[in-house]
Amino acid sequence: MTRREPRVTARSLSFREGARRRASRFFRTGGVALAAAVWVLLAGCDGLMYVTHVAQGQLRIVGHTEPIDDVLASGRLTAEQEEKLRLIVEARDYAAEKIGLNAGDSYTTYYDTGGDPLAFNLSAARRDRLEAKRWWFPFLGKVPYLAFFDEDYLRREERRLIDEGYDTFTYELDAYSTLGLFEDPVRSTMLKRGKLSLVETVIHELLHNTIWRPNHTVFNESLATFVGRTGAVEFLVFKYGADSGWPSLAERYYADLDTVNAFLFDLYGTLRDYYAQPLPSEQLIAGREAIYQAARDRFTHDIQPDLNYPDVFSSYADLPTNNAWMLAHYRYNLDLDVFRAVFEAVGEDWSAALDVYRAAAQAPGDPFDALHTWLANHASP
Repeated sequence: MTRREPRVTARSLSFREGARRRASRFFRTGGVALAAAVWVLLAGCDGLMYVTHVAQGQLRIVGHTEPIDDVLASGRLTAEQEEKLRLIVEARDYAAEKIGLNAGDSYTTYYDTGGDPLAFNLSAARRDRLEAKRWWFPFLGKVPYLAFFDEDYLRREERRLIDEGYDTFTYELDAYSTLGLFEDPVRSTMLKRGKLSLVETVIHELLHNTIWRPNHTVFNESLATFVGRTGAVEFLVFKYGADSGWPSLAERYYADLDTVNAFLFDLYGTLRDYYAQPLPSEQLIAGREAIYQAARDRFTHDIQPDLNYPDVFSSYADLPTNNAWMLAHYRYNLDLDVFRAVFEAVGEDWSAALDVYRAAAQAPGDPFDALHTWLANHASP
């Protein structure tokens, strides 16, 4: 029997009702910097106040997790929340058994935020060029974002960066990976996501536990985006069936994402060329608004009308004049077609694909170059 296709709304595909006002739905994570706390303390790095703050926040979570079975048995969740929590467990098991990701003890426990935000992400960029501010941590290397558990602390740091001349971009986190350093629980905030987004997030985070290249956040996040998206579609077919409506919904939604991605990468290229001009910084900053406005107009008139779910992406008609926002999109969506090409070249065998991705992450030089070299060497005659 053919099941009725799932109803698509902005809420069903996004992770929070208010997320579209603060962050692109592309920005799935950004909290892996939380894993740096222990390493920074051991290494005696600067920024002790920040490190202490993050360590305390993470340890608070670790100390207040509950086994998922106990939470399900308690009866305190709504029927919808219970369904999503069970879905997370199933997606986790699928990611471990069918894809081969390192699940460890992730998503076997539950942390209730009590209705409060889990954490916040902060990134910054130069106003006169597409150059992210980066922070260094042992093990992780340089990362272009920081995570905060306290919003007041976040806003003080944001204000300081703005005063120093940076664009800043902040948004709420509902999930993050500690790269296996801690047991990552299901956070109650995750249950506000729609099913497709929820499954994609679980697989995205588990990929971070499996493959990580220090000092190359763009590779790490873009790889996780590809594996999360592709694995989510596979899982939904596995669970609900090919005739359930989920495959076609995901196909159309991800087609929209690809279209919006292409639009934003065009904007990225235009901004890159604009900032390369030999002009004073003040003049470059003053002139960039015209470029961003032209992009808004193009999205409204040329891009949005052709999307399958135009309302879901309506926030891009008001995209901010903000290089930090632009770079956040870039780091999560670069060269997804390259990861896809590798996956297809190995016959969509996850074990073989992960071996190639892992080798690229471990190779000297740019891991994207390593993937291109692999593809050239394995091209069909």
